[in-house]
Amino acid sequence: MDIEQKVIGDKNIVGGGDVHVEEHHHHYPRTPQGIPLQRPKQADHLVGRKELLKDVLAALQPGKVVTLCGPGGIGKTALASRVAWELSPDGKPPAHFPDGLIFYSFYGRKDVSLAFDHLVRSYSDDAQDNSPETVCHLLANKQALIILDGAEEADDLPAVVRCCGGCGVLITSRKRSDAPGKLLEVKPLDKLPAEKAFRLYSRGTACCAPTTADEATVQAICKRLGGWPLALRIAGHYLRNTGESAAEYLRWLEKQPFRKLRTGEHQEEDAALLLERSVAQVSSDAVQVLRVAGVLAFAPISLMPVTAVLHKEDEEQDDLELRSMEALGELVRYGLLERRGERWQISHALVHTYARNEETLSKDALERLAGWYIDFCKTQSAAGLPGYALLDEERVHCLRLIESCLDRGLWQEVTHLVGPMAVYLERQGYWTERIISLEMYLIAVKKRGDYWNEVQCLIALGHIYWRGKEYEYALRWYEQALPICRKQGYKKEEGIALVGIAADYGNTGKHEQALEQYQQGLKLLQEADDQHGEGITMSNIGSLYWSVGKDKQALQYYERGLVLMRETDDKYTEGVVLNNIANIYIKQDELTKALNHQEQALAIMQEIGDENGKADSHQRIGLTYKGLGDLAKAEKHIVLAVQIAEQSGHPSLQEYRDGLEQVRAKRQGA
Repeated sequence: MDIEQKVIGDKNIVGGGDVHVEEHHHHYPRTPQGIPLQRPKQADHLVGRKELLKDVLAALQPGKVVTLCGPGGIGKTALASRVAWELSPDGKPPAHFPDGLIFYSFYGRKDVSLAFDHLVRSYSDDAQDNSPETVCHLLANKQALIILDGAEEADDLPAVVRCCGGCGVLITSRKRSDAPGKLLEVKPLDKLPAEKAFRLYSRGTACCAPTTADEATVQAICKRLGGWPLALRIAGHYLRNTGESAAEYLRWLEKQPFRKLRTGEHQEEDAALLLERSVAQVSSDAVQVLRVAGVLAFAPISLMPVTAVLHKEDEEQDDLELRSMEALGELVRYGLLERRGERWQISHALVHTYARNEETLSKDALERLAGWYIDFCKTQSAAGLPGYALLDEERVHCLRLIESCLDRGLWQEVTHLVGPMAVYLERQGYWTERIISLEMYLIAVKKRGDYWNEVQCLIALGHIYWRGKEYEYALRWYEQALPICRKQGYKKEEGIALVGIAADYGNTGKHEQALEQYQQGLKLLQEADDQHGEGITMSNIGSLYWSVGKDKQALQYYERGLVLMRETDDKYTEGVVLNNIANIYIKQDELTKALNHQEQALAIMQEIGDENGKADSHQRIGLTYKGLGDLAKAEKHIVLAVQIAEQSGHPSLQEYRDGLEQVRAKRQGA
């Protein structure tokens, strides 16, 4: 059995509270068999792509990569979403891809670690290890379809593709250089499909009437827009809502600066020219809502952040909500937003780019928006699992908002947003997002000259990398904290950093250096009267002695640490130490003593409601009873371990099941 270790630093201002209470509430759609089925929203209209759709479906096979390439707004994502629904129209895994369908968008999420995290979570609620090696192992024997959308924004697309093993992969990208495997180019719509698409979007306007003059005007507009689907949609919605004649719109298109559709990967300038004309028609409230959406992530937004920004002094809540709904409705009618149930989504990545770059939210409005999210995060983080479910829907917006505040120099808002998100991100295992938020927090506190929180942040980063077994990176963060601690006289924090460094050394086999750092850290923690940190350090020294076979010294330090854990009421770590002591007794073949400590640990896990901890404890007790020859009690406890693990999604569930089969086989043989 493994000895568990801890590093200190998980109870500071950005450390996330007691990070060892594992509570999971993720929302990744799976079938009852645990197979992911992530179908993106279908496009309203997909015109002129019938043959290309056939080509994509024919090319997609397990182990094959297909790339849809074309400029922004050409319809790549719409085509990919149609592929997903064609392959799984009934909500069942596709025939050629029995291990499911996974969709991931890189828009606004370029860090491929986030993609790795999504791939792992698509199959398991426990994503503590999202390394490329883990993802490769996870997907090695699977036949799933993985859709990677907006790959031009990925910072290392090849690293993700390499991990996909025998899965089929469908990539959408604006860049031909992102095109591994079979390249299928998505081109502008031909004459007749372009006209059909334009008429669908402008339905109900005069230009839809079947007259020769209108037919010629529609053809001229579609030609001027180059068969570009996004442009046809924007123009069609514009005409349907303004009542402007098609002829007048054509005259505008023929003028400078929109004389001819440009070419290129991104098409941001062309999109901006069309969008400016549409945005000029909507109310000031609607423009403000579009700015809010641009500040947030390219994901569905809820009504309440909008009301927070639009709120006027002494305005009644009912009036405010009605005004907000009207503004959102305007943007939907102009094709800039889409309604998604009780939320709203910017209709295209290029519209989001326009909103972010061209429609800047004022600093005062950004502060109001940040204030709403700060209060929301504090409330939901304190609510536990029900609050975490709500935070799941807002997580990407919080991270994007932190970035927006950082860009505008709102240092206080950055720190106040990161703080309440910490517990949620830590307990739900969103390590990559946790690191991203802490790195932005670090920039903010440095700008403020806040040495105390700078140190706390550095230690928290070291702690996260240590938990992820990236010891080299953890060491770098801890070492950055040391000189600041020494200069500012932060003895306790210096001790914590030294303990973190010692834990890194211990995990990389540098036992002498580890013991030296532990002793230095222990002295500083004792001087600072930090009994909790002292207890953890004692326990870690015990683990270090255990790893080199010095059981007597290990037991002495564990028992000293156990006393301090009880004095400081750290229940979880008390349970960890009890199990570590039990492991020593098992090694010494003193199974009755081991069982006594394991049962104490189980009582603690039951008291604090740690489901994974309860499953582990029952499994340990079952194995100890097996060693004692009491197979009936062994089976009883391992059955409980399996039952709890099935409900909590424990990563060791299969191991527990295998252990149960072995005990039952042994009982039958007896």
